Amino acid sequence: MLKLIGGILIIAASTVGGFVYAQSFIYRVKELYEIERCIYQLQNEIVYTHTPLPEALINVSIKAKEPINNIFNKTSQKLSSNIYDNVYEAFKNTFKETSNLSLKNEDINLILDLSKSLGESDITGQVNMFSLSIDNLKKIIAEAEITMKKNVKMYRYLGFGIGAMIVIMLI
Repeated sequence: MLKLIGGILIIAASTVGGFVYAQSFIYRVKELYEIERCIYQLQNEIVYTHTPLPEALINVSIKAKEPINNIFNKTSQKLSSNIYDNVYEAFKNTFKETSNLSLKNEDINLILDLSKSLGESDITGQVNMFSLSIDNLKKIIAEAEITMKKNVKMYRYLGFGIGAMIVIMLI
């Protein structure tokens, strides 16, 4: 009876572990879509309404979902209080402080590359940089979706399979 309960607990724990790890792939895709939406909104704020960058970042953060809204909100606060001289440093420090993201380094680097050019050129240059960033983001989203479809099911089954192997080895 004790072996049965232990075996069930091992299988349940490893299955939950597989589901949790698989969920990180799903969260990454959701966060990338939210970043894409935020970049479009930021482009509209800067290009069409000529909103100052800290105010535009606040407006984007109000309409964004967790945890992406924290990135734009904290960056706006840093720019408004003149803690950092440029947008790149403010975004970079914000990403260092934010730990609850499922984004990979390549995703973060895309946003940091965009932040290097924010406020550094005229409207035409801003539009070109936004277009380039959005195109690159769409490529990353497509790759992330392929990875998600491939890996989510695998890690869910793998969690159960590892738990079953451990139980079989212990019996």
